[in-house]
Amino acid sequence: MTNHHDDGLRGRIPLSRRNFLAGAGVLAMGAASAGMIAGCSPAPAAESDAPAKGGAAMAETGAAAAATGNEGKTMGEVLGAGWLGEEPEIADDAIASVTDADIVVCGAGHAGTAVARRASELGKKVVVVEMQPEDTFSALGNDIGHLNSSWQVDRVGIPEYSVVDFMNEYQMYAAGRAQPTLISQFANRSGEALDWFIDGYTEQEKDELIPLNWPVVDGYQYKKGPFTSYVGTCQFGGSVGMTDAVKRSQDKAKAAGAQFVFGQAGVRLVHNEDGTEVTGLIAKDSNTGEYHQYNGDAVVLACGDIGSNSAMYNAICRENYELGEYKDCAAMSGRDGSGIAMGMRIGAKVEIATGGDMGSHAFIPLSPMEGIECLWLNKYGERYCNEAFGGPLLSGCAGAREPGDRAYLIWGGDWKEVFLNQLAGHLAPKEWDAETVANMEATMEAAIGSGAEGDDTSGKFLYCADTLEELCDFMGMEEGVKANALAAVEKWNAAGDAGADTEFGRDPETMWPIKQGPFYGYPCGKRIGGGSLVATSGLLVTGRQQVQGQGFEPIKGLFACGNNSGGRFPMGYNGIMNGVSIGMCLCLGYTLGEFLATEDFDRYEVKLEKYNKIMNIEIRAMKRLVRRDYLPAINRYAAKLANG
Repeated sequence: MTNHHDDGLRGRIPLSRRNFLAGAGVLAMGAASAGMIAGCSPAPAAESDAPAKGGAAMAETGAAAAATGNEGKTMGEVLGAGWLGEEPEIADDAIASVTDADIVVCGAGHAGTAVARRASELGKKVVVVEMQPEDTFSALGNDIGHLNSSWQVDRVGIPEYSVVDFMNEYQMYAAGRAQPTLISQFANRSGEALDWFIDGYTEQEKDELIPLNWPVVDGYQYKKGPFTSYVGTCQFGGSVGMTDAVKRSQDKAKAAGAQFVFGQAGVRLVHNEDGTEVTGLIAKDSNTGEYHQYNGDAVVLACGDIGSNSAMYNAICRENYELGEYKDCAAMSGRDGSGIAMGMRIGAKVEIATGGDMGSHAFIPLSPMEGIECLWLNKYGERYCNEAFGGPLLSGCAGAREPGDRAYLIWGGDWKEVFLNQLAGHLAPKEWDAETVANMEATMEAAIGSGAEGDDTSGKFLYCADTLEELCDFMGMEEGVKANALAAVEKWNAAGDAGADTEFGRDPETMWPIKQGPFYGYPCGKRIGGGSLVATSGLLVTGRQQVQGQGFEPIKGLFACGNNSGGRFPMGYNGIMNGVSIGMCLCLGYTLGEFLATEDFDRYEVKLEKYNKIMNIEIRAMKRLVRRDYLPAINRYAAKLANG
């Protein structure tokens, strides 16, 4: 093992909810609840003298990469130049103990616990290293998105979804960049994973699990344009909360033979000289400072996102960084990206796309009715997109690029039809039960007669008027903006009547008329970029969740899952259903544990020498082709030009 030196810096940047909402650049008014944060176990509070922008080892080493001349370098050398740093040096005699296992898992959150439990149930010796102390362990979130579980279909009565439609819709959300095998596994096995996760719950405990957006109104259309409304996400809102649920799964893993080591944080991988094979993990005890080595045939990185490492966040999630006009990105409950850094330092690739987080790539106007897709107008009073193109995290991408820091929402007196017929998903309304509808009715009634003062019963100023002209005045629109807004409403109504939105392509069935008062309007500030609740981009992986290095070849023995893994949300968190992030962590952890326990994963390895030999043969063949077929043709054409 190479000797290295540990800088000892890990953990989150201190980031309060107040400071986050004020400065992180995400419109999180109604969204910053634990149930909307992605699935990974949270980091403990950092020391008071922690650096302000991630670990010092990632912030002050080396110079930024040149804009050209980087061919042949790793992503760590190019993307990570100036902040990634080197592997910590740890002498062999500094290792206090060595433990051997079949599988070593770094992180005991949603993904890591699922890997450990499934693999140990199938007979593998598993060791899990978790940085949190056992007595204060907590897991994030409340919701597990999935498809077609027995709980969902048989117990609740939700119609079965088409896995084919889901996979195709998901790739539309991801612009074709999501890892297809991972999406297939989620589509086909996430329901199985949910049923496995809650196996052993009492009937009462299963009854307490809440199916979001259920029941739907009579005549509810699940298909809205090319997208499906995936109602029925499982929310842990009863006597078993999400942390208790994960702890129960840990207990089942322990009962199957898995060993959990709490209070230790992974600091570096054990690997060969060129970083093409990983055989273990070195962790540091947070209390004693001792190092412990864990060897295994497979090492799984499942230690959370990059949310509190601004340098890494800015680099990997470029869209969010640029939309915020280079405001440093930070996530409210983010981890420090150390798992991803461990991979990058030995040559692993990260997400090759815009990168993603939970929302700062999109402008989502969260009205008192949450992210409803009614008529959206920009600061000039102009309609600018298909507001119902997928959920708000997809349709909101267009608004992120609109001018200014202001937008307007308008709907008519049939607010209830609008509210109850939205596409279910992240930041859209989560509940349509009688109590929620009654509360919304009180909000709407309170706004009637409030005039130019508006009403903030919901905590957000809502305006109401008998005419559209008055509504525009109440919202403070200037005459030119008002004229544009009135014209936009007229075109909206005409498109609905004609049965075709030729301007932006919205499904006319979702263009609820704005003809009968009272009319409602919500002017809102626009915040984008700068980070969100959690980052969702990680290491580039194959369909078997094996981390990829140079030549896109898998690194032998190294796997990534949960928010350490890319391939799930390459173009930003999509919110295709509530809880899809935790659902991915659970399902892909479940399938990865099964794969590692039942398959000879070494058979997928391609030796670098063989790869290079194949590439050299192909290059030589291409050169022969060029000399034989293309050069004579080029020479003839050049001669023809020379002769006029």
